[in-house]
Amino acid sequence: MADLTLSSMEVSGLKRRIKGNAEKTEFRKSKEWRDFRKQLLKERGQFCECCGKKTKALQCHHIDPEHYTVLDPHMFALVCRSCHSCISDLEKMKPENRLKLRAEWYVKAYGKFIKN
Repeated sequence: MADLTLSSMEVSGLKRRIKGNAEKTEFRKSKEWRDFRKQLLKERGQFCECCGKKTKALQCHHIDPEHYTVLDPHMFALVCRSCHSCISDLEKMKPENRLKLRAEWYVKAYGKFIKN
């Protein structure tokens, strides 16, 4: 049977992530955030800024997720669920590993939506 115990560093990191996610969730409930998002949708329309797909189900992607409360329109992209998933996958990768991807088009298509 595998050992499922976590080190104190792992527990500490997990607690910070949970706290950070809770703060982001609370912020996304704020009137300030809802109004900002609504204005972005109104100004940019119902098209994914990555692939061009027309959809009402656009997600607001933070290009710099560490500063999610800074509501600068240039730091956000409206993207469809599929593109947002791909962008998130790239964000999770170390920059040097992104370069190793065989599908160079993937990095070119989605890389512009992440902070290096």
